[in-house]
Amino acid sequence: MKLVRFGSPGAERPGLWMEDRGAPEILDVRAMAYDIADYDQHFFTHWGLDRLRGLLLEKNQKRISATGVRLGPPTPTPTNLICVGKNYAEHAAEFDSQIPTEPILFAKSPTSLIGPNDSITIPAEFGEVDAEAELAVVIGIHAHRVTEAEALSHIAGYTLMNDVTERRAQREAGQWFRGKSFDTFAPIGPCLVTADEFGNPQDQPIQSRLNGNVLQDGNTRDMLFSVARIISYISATLTLQPGDIIATGTPPGVGFARTPPLFLRSGDAIEIHSPRIGSLSNPIIRA
Repeated sequence: MKLVRFGSPGAERPGLWMEDRGAPEILDVRAMAYDIADYDQHFFTHWGLDRLRGLLLEKNQKRISATGVRLGPPTPTPTNLICVGKNYAEHAAEFDSQIPTEPILFAKSPTSLIGPNDSITIPAEFGEVDAEAELAVVIGIHAHRVTEAEALSHIAGYTLMNDVTERRAQREAGQWFRGKSFDTFAPIGPCLVTADEFGNPQDQPIQSRLNGNVLQDGNTRDMLFSVARIISYISATLTLQPGDIIATGTPPGVGFARTPPLFLRSGDAIEIHSPRIGSLSNPIIRA
């Protein structure tokens, strides 16, 4: 299943992305099951995914055309938005040449999340804004001190995130949180592909494209630390909650590492793509 949330910002409704009749449609989940308010912790801990599978079996489905409908983040604001730094060796090399021996974790503000086609805003006082294509996972079951063998069973699904970063703010702050947490700096989506349909998370191509030109062209098989290793490592320290998002790192090719550096500018369009999930396609504007 492909879970989406649709509607105006702050008023999104839960839905399912459907393409079985040709033109894309959205199954309006709340119109069929009024008690499913959102894809939140209550949903994941009360057999929500099983209920969605039941809705797909019903004959009288409530669907709308997906044409012109805004998609929001596929899950509401999480408790934790955790990112993994330098998780591809070639990206670590272009960053500072130091290959980590354990996952590097940092937080990104959940308030930076936006939908898959919403605008990324360059802050007025900054201009070194960069894109990072990442596979992201959404936790579906509480995870506390889980083993690597258990870890993947705690995932509700997979999506894409653009870990947008203002490089000057990142440098000047001496840490990563500020430069990565500006409003609009976490486009995510377009959907959440359930774990049972996604396949092997360690064999997924991922690209970023600036104005149609490929910047990053990687594959998750090149991660230094697998998705299972990341979840096990994080859960040894804190309990992951249903709905928490983990961005698993970015492959090489980011803008700041190029000669000359290639930063996002007003009027650009940045796309993040992976075949099983789809695309984020966000226009760039300046505050």
